Parts: sequence; C-alpha cells; structure tokens
Amino acid sequence: MEKHLLALYQYKNQRIPQSQLAAHIGLSQKQLSRNLARWQSEGILDYVSGKGRSRYTVITWHVDIEASYYRQIKLLLNKGYLEDALPYLSWSWSTLTHQKLLTKSNKLLGFTKTPQNEDKLTITKRHSLLSTRPFEVLEAKNASVLMSVFDTLFKVKEDQTVEYHLAHHYECHEQAIDIYLRPHVKFHDGSYLSSVDVKRSLEHARSHQHTADLLEQITRIELIDELALRIHLNKCPQIVALLSHLSLAIYKETEGRHIGTGPYFIKRDNQYTTILKRFNDYYGHAAFIDEIELVYIPEVRKPVIGDSDEPMTTLTKNIGFYYMCQHPDSTLTSDQKQYIKSILKNEYHLTVDRQAPKILGNSNYLKQKEILRPAFDEPIRIDCIEINDAGRQAFDTIFSRHQIAYELINHTFDDSIGGTIQLCGDYYFFGEYLDIPETLAYHHFIFGSSSSIHRLMSQYSWFYLVKSFYQMIPYNSWDRLNRLIDRKLDQHAILYPLYIVEDSITFARSLHGVSLNQYGFINFNQIWRKKSD
Repeated sequence: MEKHLLALYQYKNQRIPQSQLAAHIGLSQKQLSRNLARWQSEGILDYVSGKGRSRYTVITWHVDIEASYYRQIKLLLNKGYLEDALPYLSWSWSTLTHQKLLTKSNKLLGFTKTPQNEDKLTITKRHSLLSTRPFEVLEAKNASVLMSVFDTLFKVKEDQTVEYHLAHHYECHEQAIDIYLRPHVKFHDGSYLSSVDVKRSLEHARSHQHTADLLEQITRIELIDELALRIHLNKCPQIVALLSHLSLAIYKETEGRHIGTGPYFIKRDNQYTTILKRFNDYYGHAAFIDEIELVYIPEVRKPVIGDSDEPMTTLTKNIGFYYMCQHPDSTLTSDQKQYIKSILKNEYHLTVDRQAPKILGNSNYLKQKEILRPAFDEPIRIDCIEINDAGRQAFDTIFSRHQIAYELINHTFDDSIGGTIQLCGDYYFFGEYLDIPETLAYHHFIFGSSSSIHRLMSQYSWFYLVKSFYQMIPYNSWDRLNRLIDRKLDQHAILYPLYIVEDSITFARSLHGVSLNQYGFINFNQIWRKKSD
C-alpha cells in the first residue's frame, strides 16, 4: 500500500493543475511525474500530463485504490492486529471510509487478554509522547503518562500537605535540606535506588535548559550516605514543593533509556502506540491492570476508557486556561490595550461557549470600567499556536463586531516547544495548565524559563526584581503574592485569561478508581475493575 497513491485517489473526480496536485499529496512535481509513470506501467491508472500553465492532469483509474486498501486494513482489524493497522488510520481516506475504519478500530478497545492471559486495557489518545525523559516534560500530554513511570521525592497536594514518595523524611536547616530516602526502592531494571541516583538526576536538572532555573538556588549537593543527601541552598523556601515537580523526577539512564521507579514501565513507545507494563516490584501499592496500551489516533478528541458496549460515565474537570499576553514592544496605546482586554475578556468565552475566565482558583480581578472605543489605525497582530477554526472564528466575530482590523500569525506547536518561535505580534494567544501545587505552578508560569510566556515576561523592567522578592518571603505567603501579581498583570492588560479549558473522559462503569488528574487524564495505577461473576 502506498500513502501517496491513496492521497492521489481522493482527487479522482477533480480537475487540478499538476503543480497543485503534487502539493496536495505531499510530493514535488518531479516525484509525482515519476510515480504517475510507474503507476501507469503497473496498470493502476492512465494519465495525460498537464504541466503547462492552467493545464490539468487527466487521470483514468483502473483500480479502486480506496476500496482495495480498505479491505486490507479491515482484514488486519478483523484479526485483532490494531497496532499494525494504526499507521494507516492517518492516511487520506474519504470521510465515510475513515469513519468505518475508526468504528472498527474502536471495537478493539477496552479490556482484552494478552497472550500471557494478563489483563490489558487499550485506550485511545490523540497525541503521542514528545519525550519519555522526565526533565523534558513541558506539557500535559507527556506528563499525564510519565507520572505513572517516574516518581518524585515528594508530592505536595492542593492543600499544601506533603506526601512522601521516594523520600522517607527530610530535615530543613538554615541553608540546606537533608533528604532521607525510602529504603529498598527498585528501578525498573531491578537495581536499588540510592542517594547517588538522586544526586545524578538533580545535577543533570541543574544544567538542563528546561529545568536549570527551577534549581538556581541550589549551590551544592552532598552525599551523606547511601540513602541520604544534603542539598545546599541560598534561599529557597519552596524547595519541598519544587522537588514534587514531575520534571525533577528521579531516573536512571541505562543503555540509552531513561527508567524510573513508578508503578508502570514503558514496554514499547513509538508514534502509533505506547505500552505500559505493570512493575511488580513497585514499592507502593501495586497497579491492578497488568498492561495499558495507549493508541494514538489524531482524530480522536475524547478518549473512551473501557468497553464501549458497557454503560458509560463521563467525568469533566477544569484543567487550564487560554490567555492573552501582551508583547512589551507593542506600539498600542494604553487605551487600545485596555479596550482590547475589555472586549476579549467579556466576549471571547461566550463566543466559544466556555466558562468565564480566571487563572488562579482564587483569582479576584478588579471590575473593568466601561471604556470608549479608541481609534485603531493599524491591525492588531496576534501570535497563535496552531489555532483551530473555532478560535479563528471567535476572534473574527469579536473584532468584526467592534470594527477592528486584526491579523493572526500562526506557529507550530513544535516551534513553541523547541523555543525557535519568533513572536512579533502585539499579543501572544496560547493555552496553559497549572500543575499541583498551584502556588508553585503559577510562579513557574510567570517566571520560569521554560514557560510559554518567558520570552515576553522577561523583557519587562520589573520582572527580575519581583522574581527575587519571592525568595525573601516564606513559601506559605506565596499565594497572597500570586494573587497580587495576577491582579496587577490583568489590571495593566499584560496578561489575562480568555476562557477556562475543560477536559473530559468517558469510561465504562465497571471501572473503579477513575478520576481526572491535573493533566486532564487518569492515574493508571488507581484503576481497578470488578471481576465478572
């Protein structure tokens, strides 16, 4: 089967110049000409080339390519070979055929048995993993899976209470913290966790571009014994909460792989599927399900967990927000900025049918005064990350209503993650989630070097002064400071939310322990299923 041949077949009833046809199916004109000649020699089609200006390539088909390919993929699915069929689901099919394939694929989801007679749960997910290394966790899609593979020293809950994970206990000194590790913790390769592993993980994080600023207050890490270490600090009132951050999870590198100590290990990972296998030597509560397979299908918006033929339940949770961040070099006047903030905050969430916006759980913004529309001589320019049609339409509806010219500058998600994006608009429009604890997550969102808004925020004159002020006050006072900064940024139209992001999962009622975590997905090790009678 050939991907480009199926893509070409979708234009079988259309008259298109060959240059456009080549672009549509992802080939150069030279490559298309070569392939057309080959396919003609194989008896699949006949064609008359249309290379000149306004000339059309005329193709006569002798084989129904889509029907032939559909039968082959259907055969794979009938035999239960979902993983083999997955690469073909993203090819260019007609809408009807694609839906038939997705429906047939869904029949293979839910609970099955592995060849070893173990329980296996197969779940659809929209995005594959960008990385399997914890220090490269920059977004929720990765975090939602890797939190079952890697462990942190601590976990700080929403109410600021501390749970001990790899750490058994700790002692704080004036400029240091002593951490005592839980004994007999095993990595996924069977070796035991030691203070050397913790030091190695944290030292690497101190030098890595995504995590260096998190640990900038650490001056030295000293080994006390095999299960204890001392971290020397300047000022770091948030150190315990910081060490609960997933990107600072403890890992070990072996044979080019990064392995953890979590309830599951990664058995296989590629662009089509990730398989998690239960780690039977996990130090905590063992997971109930032996194997979890995540199947990546881009068109699937909402995952269905369990057998779709069973009675289902849906859970919904607020997991983040979309925001506008003002570029410090914007030439818009203060009145223009305030007017744009007013209309977008009041109207955007209604236009996209979402909840009224806020960033913090206890955000308390000043009431906006009514503002007269100022003159706008130049279009408003907004940098966006892979904005969808609904987002475009919302901006168009609002700005058209207020007779404001605008331009959306779209960037790829990969450029955003990779740091190669060049922001040149008046505003940056993107989404964010705040991890738990929210206190630390908000600080990292505003001041962290890996934050999506760092390249803008760090250009404001007040940035480094306010950042340093956090280190001068106790961590339990950070909430109050967060609320003040959140209100001030909103008041000056520098950063403000447009709508709340909800996520939901649908799951079979026979599953128990299902809940949405802060990343909008589930904790695999908490799921269990009643055995049928």
